[in-house]
Amino acid sequence: MKNALIKFFSEASVSLQYRNMQFYCVGAVISLLGSMMQESMIAWVVYEMAGSTAVLGNIMAAYMLPMIAASIPGGWLSDRFDRKRIVLVTQFIALLIALSYMLMTWTGSLNVTLVYVLSAALGVNVAFEMSARMAMLPQLVGKPEHIGNAFALDSLIFYSTRLLGPGMGAFFLALTGPVGGFAANAVSYVLELWVISQLKPAPAFKDEKKATLRDAFVFAYGDRRRRQVMLLLAMITFFGVYIQLMPAFTAARAGDAWANSFLIFASEIGAVFASMIIANKTADSSFVGVLRNGIGWMGILFAVCLALFAITPNMLTSLLLMVPTGFAMSAVFSGSQAILQVEVDDRIRGAFTAMFYNFSYFGMLALCGPLLGHIASQIGLAATTCGAAAICLVGSAYYLVQDYRKAD
Repeated sequence: MKNALIKFFSEASVSLQYRNMQFYCVGAVISLLGSMMQESMIAWVVYEMAGSTAVLGNIMAAYMLPMIAASIPGGWLSDRFDRKRIVLVTQFIALLIALSYMLMTWTGSLNVTLVYVLSAALGVNVAFEMSARMAMLPQLVGKPEHIGNAFALDSLIFYSTRLLGPGMGAFFLALTGPVGGFAANAVSYVLELWVISQLKPAPAFKDEKKATLRDAFVFAYGDRRRRQVMLLLAMITFFGVYIQLMPAFTAARAGDAWANSFLIFASEIGAVFASMIIANKTADSSFVGVLRNGIGWMGILFAVCLALFAITPNMLTSLLLMVPTGFAMSAVFSGSQAILQVEVDDRIRGAFTAMFYNFSYFGMLALCGPLLGHIASQIGLAATTCGAAAICLVGSAYYLVQDYRKAD
């Protein structure tokens, strides 16, 4: 058993044999912990200010709509300029935004309007940072066959920090108030800036013929199988909003800030397990093909668990349901990313990454977040979520039917 576990984790972390990846992962953990902590604190503070699911959805839109608008320019930039330098600049801007939250909260001047403004600024910044960061990732590993594992490991870090970040946010809210949490996030950006400065990425792919945005679009949507993966993830993300509405789910169960954090914590436990399994399996690049079918089944699991969570008033049952819900959502996201990133040409990786994240993941959250928030305020949170889950169920089943037809 011990040897099996050692083998499992060594395969899941195969890309950590490279020094660059070691530094990258340390920095990502530090920075994302602070970001996730800040995100959960903002949601809680705003819900206390407004007491409205619609406002929570609007805050999400204020962050993500500018991100969508800036994503394509961000991807274009990262395919033409030094990706490490772009990450450093954007991390410094994120530090300034974190300091703004800290100072405004400390002086009592923070309000919903200012949160909209800061969220929009952060959204634009993240669009440029994310494209450059993800495009740089393959430059940190020495072998092409380890690219899929590097992206799976990045997903594992993302979900692991989402596991701990909200709990840390609740800790600071309880002991120091949001000022202490925002200050801690600012410190995390300082540490991340130092770590990124230590990276030595391999030279990016050079070609006299610069790739165009059209090249990236054709890669993502011109091939039928890739297009279906992108659309499946977009649908699950669009209709599967639940983390951003967690304060409302918590209030419906008469919970407090700690209960809110525990629900998110349970979801991220499932997400971490899914990311860990995919990281382990992508150590063998041949497994990527199996994921095409697997993400469809994970979509069905997600839909069923989300609907059950929506109609369950009991807090303990809700906590238990959050584990497979988070597992399935993470499996669809991490699996889709592994499938597509191992195939993309490095010269269009920045633009493709912008399309992947913003048109199939974060962008869908921005579009559906306000929609579900407003619908929930009219017909109820449970009814809205069950309807969205039903669409995810039908869409995932359709994806599987199409995938099996292609296999035949």
